[in-house]
Amino acid sequence: MSEQHVPAWAFKDPQAALNAPSEFVECLPIAVYACDAEGRVRWFNQRAAQLWGRSPSIGDDTELFCGSLKLYDLGGGGIRREETPMAYVLRTGEPVHGREAVVERPDGTRIFAMVHIDPIKDADGRLMGAINCFHDITELHKAREQINEGGAIIRQIFDAIPAAIYTTDARGKLTFFNRAAADIAINPPELGKRNWHESWQLYAPGGKLLDTEECPMGIALREGRPVNGIEVLVKRPDGELVPYLPFPTPVHDLSGKLAGAVNMLVDISERKDSESKQKMLLAELNHRVKNNMQMLHALLRSAQRETADPEARLLLSEAAQRVGAMATAQQVLYDSASPVSFEIEDFMHALCSTARATYPREACFTRDTVQGVLPNDSAMPVALILNELMTNAIKHGRKDDRPVNIHIAFEWDDGNWLLSLGDNGPGFDPGKSARRGSGLGLVHGLAAQLGGSFRVERDNGARCIVKFPASLTRQ
Repeated sequence: MSEQHVPAWAFKDPQAALNAPSEFVECLPIAVYACDAEGRVRWFNQRAAQLWGRSPSIGDDTELFCGSLKLYDLGGGGIRREETPMAYVLRTGEPVHGREAVVERPDGTRIFAMVHIDPIKDADGRLMGAINCFHDITELHKAREQINEGGAIIRQIFDAIPAAIYTTDARGKLTFFNRAAADIAINPPELGKRNWHESWQLYAPGGKLLDTEECPMGIALREGRPVNGIEVLVKRPDGELVPYLPFPTPVHDLSGKLAGAVNMLVDISERKDSESKQKMLLAELNHRVKNNMQMLHALLRSAQRETADPEARLLLSEAAQRVGAMATAQQVLYDSASPVSFEIEDFMHALCSTARATYPREACFTRDTVQGVLPNDSAMPVALILNELMTNAIKHGRKDDRPVNIHIAFEWDDGNWLLSLGDNGPGFDPGKSARRGSGLGLVHGLAAQLGGSFRVERDNGARCIVKFPASLTRQ
């Protein structure tokens, strides 16, 4: 038996349904009344009178009585007497279940009612009357209106978001999409009918059309995990391929089962254009810096060759070497794929290659391979430190004009980097060599700039060590 109304078949004797019912009808939480085939009231419970706001008399014309209460449909239009649910049942003999109507009571208040009417028929199928069970759903209607209003507001919010947003069920069928998503769909999205991949066509950055399983949304639905950071090209209705960043995220129900997914596609075409312009400007800036350093290096070398003063020649040579070291560091930063850091291995290779070309007869250079990165602001200090240590090793480590063996190492030591340069020469007194303005004095200052320290060890030659903390996570 339905919990919403009392159907006529619940009575073994149809005639009994038209007679005054037993007391249990008064205990029902819903309004109930019965009328005969002519539409006259046979009985009603007190709950019905409460909802009507008045009590009819037994024998009253049901439709006249209910008509005086002013019935409206949910759209606000009035319901004529011949169109009332009870009139329909008495005319056709067919039940009416789940009909909603608005009842305006004599005091002017209105309630929303849910109506269930069952015809009463005798054994031969002749209509004897009907029973109407109805209940107040005003609060339910208000809650539904609030939900609908909230849904409309949410819809407006999502339509105002410039990013394309859509949701699907676990099979990929569309359950929601906003205006921005519809604007970039090559086929109009249809809720519950089309899968997401039927409306949006994605390509790899190189221009290859992505299969459903290759798309970020396909991966998210198949593997049940978010997929972020994969750039794609979305084909718009006009055929243009535009770069987007998708952010598909699976949605699970309370049991943990995949219920669907939500995807947001962010247009990054303006960002890509901006990045392209920045790269062009940076390339032009680096090109000019490189040219200026090369010109400065050439001028210093030229001045060194032309001067007859030995001290001036030495100073110009040292200046040229320092500019050369800075130029090498700048070139590594220019070639780096990262805008904020550089690979130590590439950096060391470039510096050692420059040193071998600068000192082909004075030194033999060896070094250890090292993996890791350093921030860009460490490049110039490290390049100048190595230049000074190389110059110092060649100056103090050579014997009988034979090449000095120089070994360079870059090591990781418990949160710090150790940059060391060792030679096989006779060694030197670091106290005398570290006077203000000398090469080693410059090393001390550069080490402090890196937040580190500098020391010299003497054992079968000299080993100069610069220790400074790591600014980036070691790879």
